[in-house]
Amino acid sequence: MKKALTALGFVVAIGIGLFGAHGAEEKADWPEEKADWRQHLPITEITVNGVERKYHLFVPTGSSGGAMSLVVMLMGGDAGSWKFPQQGKWESLAELEGIIIAFPVGKVMPPNESAWQLNTDSQSRHDIDYIGAMIDDISSSHAVDAGRIYAVGYSLGSMFSYELACQMSERFAAIASFAGTMPVSPKACDPERNVPLMHIHGVKDPIIVYEHTWDWKNWDSVGTMRDVPGLVQFWRDRFKCQDERRAESEGEVHFVYDSCEQAARVEHYRLETAGHDWPDNLSGESTHGVIWSFLSGFTTP
Repeated sequence: MKKALTALGFVVAIGIGLFGAHGAEEKADWPEEKADWRQHLPITEITVNGVERKYHLFVPTGSSGGAMSLVVMLMGGDAGSWKFPQQGKWESLAELEGIIIAFPVGKVMPPNESAWQLNTDSQSRHDIDYIGAMIDDISSSHAVDAGRIYAVGYSLGSMFSYELACQMSERFAAIASFAGTMPVSPKACDPERNVPLMHIHGVKDPIIVYEHTWDWKNWDSVGTMRDVPGLVQFWRDRFKCQDERRAESEGEVHFVYDSCEQAARVEHYRLETAGHDWPDNLSGESTHGVIWSFLSGFTTP
């Protein structure tokens, strides 16, 4: 079974469909009913390959001057100037742990159907180049620990996080995401290192379906997208993971695949009754904390 999907599905899924598929940061008049979604952090503009790109940045106020971890938050929908799920909790954690958080703003650029380029190849590296330039720009002004750079993705941002795993494995120590997948036939995915991955997904997700592959409606260059079990299996096989553990609790199954090459690990939370909305908790703990516990356990060589 395959399901056709358009970019609009992602926008509606996170409640910001009024802005279509173009950067919400360009909208001058924000409707009052969407005010709670608006990003409150300052915005920085950079030029990458002749194109203006933007990102929001959180820097902990009590930083001691030592090198800090950097977490890149990849939003879904139009990836505009919207708050990330549990952003307040992430900011509180960042103050305690000394973490810089970046919120890159997406941009629709052909052949993209939506905000992040999927199925990256040598002819479509604009978003990969942008993320690299953003990290360099942040590192030029702040003390970033180059061995502790992480990414967290939601929906379309989850899909783009697998582009980072394929194209920027030397820069990201670990990646976690919710409600996304990746192409069945990636054009280029030969990472230099095995990036530890956590994937969280609701079985009842009506947008990024769990059990079936599906096709984009108007984005032929991306091709068919994987079902979630196939996504997990792809990375298990690539990392040559030998061991499997699972733990079941009410409404969820947590799979851990380790003894992988290069000390990598793949984790998967299968949420039996969840849909496309970001989950508040995993195994009785706040989702943001579970994700950070996973990410912070890894560094790049």
